[in-house]
Amino acid sequence: MATTEQIFTLLKTLCETNEDDLKAVMVFNIKQYQSTRSTLISPPSDFSPSSDARGFVFCCVDGLKLLSSTLPTAPGHMFSVTNQNTFTQVLQMLFGFGVAALCDTGVCPVSVQTEVEKYESCPGQRNVELQEIVLVMQSFVEDNFYGSLVLSKYLGILIAACVQILFGPNNPGRVIKQNKNLLLVQKSKIIDSKIIKNFLDELLYKSPKVASEIVNLQLPKGTAKPPTWLLAVTNDLMRLQVLRPNGVLNVARQLFEHYGSIVTYEDQDFCDKVSTVIVTPPRVKPKEYSINIIEQVSVMLEELTNSKLRQQFLRLYKNLVHKLTADNPDLAFDLYWSKIFSPCITWNLNTKNPSMSKTLLGEKDAESWLNRLETIANSGLLQNNLSEKICNKFLSALLYLYHHVYQGISPQKTALLALVKELLGSSSSWPNKIIDFLSTNLNDKREVLWGNGPSGGFMLMCQSGNPVPRSSAFSLDPNDILGSNDKIVEVTMKILKSLPSGRDDQLSDFFLQLFRDVISSGSEPEQAENFLDGPADLHQFQVSLRKGLLLDLLCQTFGQKLLKNTAQTIALLKLIVVQKSDNPSLEKDEVLLISFGILSTYMRDEITLSESDESEIKSLIGPLNKISETSGNREVAKLSNDLKICIATKINLDSLPNLLKNQGDATASTLGSLPDIIKDLGDPLIPSRAHAIIQLGKQFAAKNPLVMENVELLQKILIENLTHDDSYVFLAAVKCLAQISWCNTQNILDRITYEIQNTSRKEDDRAKCMEVLVNIIKITNEMLPKYESQIFNCLLKCVNHQHSEIMRVSSLSCLGELCKICKLGILCHIQEIIDVCERTLVEDQSPLAKKGAILIIANFIESQDKSLFHELERETLRIYRLLKKVTASRYDEEVEHRALQALGVLSGIVREFMFPKTKIQHDIKIL
Repeated sequence: MATTEQIFTLLKTLCETNEDDLKAVMVFNIKQYQSTRSTLISPPSDFSPSSDARGFVFCCVDGLKLLSSTLPTAPGHMFSVTNQNTFTQVLQMLFGFGVAALCDTGVCPVSVQTEVEKYESCPGQRNVELQEIVLVMQSFVEDNFYGSLVLSKYLGILIAACVQILFGPNNPGRVIKQNKNLLLVQKSKIIDSKIIKNFLDELLYKSPKVASEIVNLQLPKGTAKPPTWLLAVTNDLMRLQVLRPNGVLNVARQLFEHYGSIVTYEDQDFCDKVSTVIVTPPRVKPKEYSINIIEQVSVMLEELTNSKLRQQFLRLYKNLVHKLTADNPDLAFDLYWSKIFSPCITWNLNTKNPSMSKTLLGEKDAESWLNRLETIANSGLLQNNLSEKICNKFLSALLYLYHHVYQGISPQKTALLALVKELLGSSSSWPNKIIDFLSTNLNDKREVLWGNGPSGGFMLMCQSGNPVPRSSAFSLDPNDILGSNDKIVEVTMKILKSLPSGRDDQLSDFFLQLFRDVISSGSEPEQAENFLDGPADLHQFQVSLRKGLLLDLLCQTFGQKLLKNTAQTIALLKLIVVQKSDNPSLEKDEVLLISFGILSTYMRDEITLSESDESEIKSLIGPLNKISETSGNREVAKLSNDLKICIATKINLDSLPNLLKNQGDATASTLGSLPDIIKDLGDPLIPSRAHAIIQLGKQFAAKNPLVMENVELLQKILIENLTHDDSYVFLAAVKCLAQISWCNTQNILDRITYEIQNTSRKEDDRAKCMEVLVNIIKITNEMLPKYESQIFNCLLKCVNHQHSEIMRVSSLSCLGELCKICKLGILCHIQEIIDVCERTLVEDQSPLAKKGAILIIANFIESQDKSLFHELERETLRIYRLLKKVTASRYDEEVEHRALQALGVLSGIVREFMFPKTKIQHDIKIL
């Protein structure tokens, strides 16, 4: 038997590379090997290698078989470095010229393939030759030292050789023909494939980097694509690696390490491919495989404590969970998600059994659990359809928990808010859960509840003995119905504000759902008069109050974002308004006020409305007018009237399309843009509308042709605004109408005189209307005699107003102006004027009223021709006596002064009445 040194001397002959030509080197080394073997070790009788690559590989196999026979007596770690290098070189040539050439194209890793041509033999023969090589290597793999040398570099190619033999297109069981060119020494024996299969199984568990070698077969770095059958086989082999303890994490780590130079953890496509490989179950026992994967993934996140690994595998972790959930939703939910949210499940059950401890989840465990949930939320894992199911199962518990920690100083507030935000942001069923949360009875009794931990955190606790209320902070004081511990509305707003952008449609749907709920349940305090009668009534009223408060806060905070669903919103608003108009006793004032606010938003033209939506809004004029007339709530009546005016203005503006276009008006720079003015006439904001009316009055004064062409329609808009309760709008409309009093004077006078006598108006507004009336008197001028009786009668009624000094004084002042302007036209009312002045000077205690009365007399005397007083002897004497009485009494100095001035004018006239001049008449008689 040959010694180990002799065998290594023999193997060294295969490593000679003196020639540049590879084929020439092979031929030379084969001859050297034959010669050396004949000298050192007697070869068998049939030892006749051919002078080509097959013969060279034949020599390598022969030499390694000789070396393997010495392994029991000469272990590899006893050899010199030179011998080890020789062994490594022989292996390289064996795998490069032998295995790589015998396998199908794309099977062997590209790193060991050579330029050597394929052997000219049938596939079945190649498989048998591969078997011989594999069996030789099996003996070395079983040795620790030689095995480490082989597996460190050639594990992948050994697996490829075994796979080729067992699963290739031509497996050994189909090979029955052999010839003299086979590498095997024992040509008559065919190896059983079970031996190769056992060796493959051994290889798969020999190295921790098997997965990396398998993926190297699946995704080669070269241009050669692996055959289809190889991909199927390697996928099954990879799944075997996944099923090993910590297989998912180990396989993923090996894949990332193997491809670290060309992919990163942020490469979504690569993560998807790896996740697909891991998650896809085999054809045999797929459910058991999925269960194993889910169980590994459940603990995978906890094992990623290293920050680098956490970053690297977080995306892969998310992909794995997504794919597992998509492929096996029920299984993933039961085995994975239920474990993740197990404290929430315990809270939801709310049942206590004797074996339960007082603390179900300690403070430290609760913090760790919340940290895992925060990682899941930050990874985007919840952004899929699974959130619907999670919302239905666990969101209520998380909302209660957030409400619990929100009131304290717990550091978990931010983490909980992030988790709840992710659930709400990716689920469409969250509005129902929020509304259910608003119905929470914090005074209810529970077996299992969230509690405070000793270090400021939270715990999940089980009540000992009889359950107690979760909150004892309720007050039966009607001014503090919700209690100091009830932060449900505040918490809800905090959550809704944190929702990611782009959720306006969902927010709008939630608003509508909440609005409908408020309408159906009733949020008015008047509907809960008996809420102190019992806990049920109290809770019902608290829920209604929460919903009403939240509705108001939503409108204030989100504004137009809530109005995306225009058609449904307008339909709901119309329903509310019509119900109130049909049944004035219906107590829905708070809801009605919110509805008016929403309608005002739609009227501002900031939201595009369809024709049908505009038609629905215009149909509300009648119901709004009825509400303004019948509502006992002053604010409701005022806002309904305002909306009615706004809608009526919009209808009239629709008939003025030419004014809404920019006509390049030259007066725009000084008087404002006419299209903007016309548009703002329909603005529900009072300052904008009043300013537009004022600017329109300037346009009338400037005689803008476009305005003058549409004066009648604009007059209708102004008259409609006279019904507005706000003084700013009302007075602006009155003054603007005065500018066009020359047009349709009778209608304008009728309306203004009506407003002057309208006792529901403020006295200041009525007094200012009188001033406007004076302006109309000046504008009409020559046409005044036609309307002077109407004006005089209106002012005369106001003079007799017993309870308002400002009305009496204003009407007297206006009568004075009327006397100055009308001159002869006022003579038909002189008796009434004198009566009014006399009664005011004698009976009225107001100094201002007395001044007004004297002003009337003075203006009348100054405006009339002196000869007229001779024709009005009786009236003149009455005026004279009244003035004498004023000067003789102690009145205001200004009153006395004006009275003296008037007396100076009348003194001569009255003297002539009292002492008429004697006229000398010549009586000549002719006798």
